[in-house]
Amino acid sequence: MIQKRAGLISGALAALGLVTGAGAVLAASCCVLPLVLGGLGAGAGIFAALELLADYQKPLLALSAILVAAAWIVYFRRRGAASTAVALAVATLFVGTAAAWDRLESPLLKIVRTHR
Repeated sequence: MIQKRAGLISGALAALGLVTGAGAVLAASCCVLPLVLGGLGAGAGIFAALELLADYQKPLLALSAILVAAAWIVYFRRRGAASTAVALAVATLFVGTAAAWDRLESPLLKIVRTHR
């Protein structure tokens, strides 16, 4: 019973960390993502959502980092499912990408601008 509950908790934390991590990446990508989405024909509604997320970039990043760290702790205390580990790995990648976005944005902008 305790093992099952820990698996559910770590799975829920992993899912929340994945969603907030993706939101943090979207909030951090103020220049590259709009260029790419605009090239693909995205509408004004998507850009409004990105602008709204940009206002909450730091709180989203902090919340997602806390959720992912807590999920890893729960996962390692009581081994969860393999799918939870995969979700946690992807969430960790999202959080790391959002945290390092300032260093990644300039090279990505150069790539996008040269391939237009």
